[in-house]
Amino acid sequence: AEITGSIQHSLAALECLCREVTGDKKDTLGTLINNHPEIVPKPLDEAIKKIWGFSSEQGRHLQEGRGPEYEEAELLVHLSASLCVYLGNKHF
Repeated sequence: AEITGSIQHSLAALECLCREVTGDKKDTLGTLINNHPEIVPKPLDEAIKKIWGFSSEQGRHLQEGRGPEYEEAELLVHLSASLCVYLGNKHF
């Protein structure tokens, strides 16, 4: 399984959806959440920032010997999918 790729792509999907919701086509997910507090109610915004941080550390900027486990990748895919469904239902 492509563990890091699943983390990267699942969060990229969430980021793209947040860009559509806000109309801001350039910012990263963390910046989108900071700049557009209407996207999700607090404190879910903080949870999304933490998920984004984890994906950055474990999906893109890996340190040797510190790769993510399958279970963490699966968790992020499910969290991202759930958030995408929520945002789609709420904003479209």
